[in-house]
Amino acid sequence: MSTINYTENKAGLEKIRSMIGNEPKIVMIATRLEKIPFSVCPMTLQEMDEQGSFWFFVSKESNFFKDIRYDNRIQILYSNPEAQEYMSIFGKATHVIDKKKVHALWNSLLHSWFEGEDDPNLILLNVQIKHAYYWDNDTSKLVSFFKMLKNAITEDKSDLGNKGHISLQD
Repeated sequence: MSTINYTENKAGLEKIRSMIGNEPKIVMIATRLEKIPFSVCPMTLQEMDEQGSFWFFVSKESNFFKDIRYDNRIQILYSNPEAQEYMSIFGKATHVIDKKKVHALWNSLLHSWFEGEDDPNLILLNVQIKHAYYWDNDTSKLVSFFKMLKNAITEDKSDLGNKGHISLQD
């Protein structure tokens, strides 16, 4: 497995974008990182914007909302087993009130959790990414399986994909 580290903001953001994409998807978000066990909640990532911020909808009545008010450090865990892509993202979350952004991100599936775009408990969550660590494989599962099998037989540990650190710290 080769290691690639991204410290330049643009290259790091492009690596995250290439893995995450820009359509809504479920990720796991950990809050109260100082607590054992920390809190974990599945959330739908609505968008990764041009600046690299992640956007989520959250209810003001949720424990998740309270956790962010207590400590805005979060860890996002992303997994795409089909593409063999995995990412752990550390960032800072901020609650945002922005009707235009709510309207831009709103979709009918959100009616399962909210009364509508004007629900008084609906608030946006913006996440500024600070660091990420990724693992990906640019080959198919079958090819990866045969590479692992070959590596087990030959004790060669090379060519099992990529991993690396992404730093977006200012």
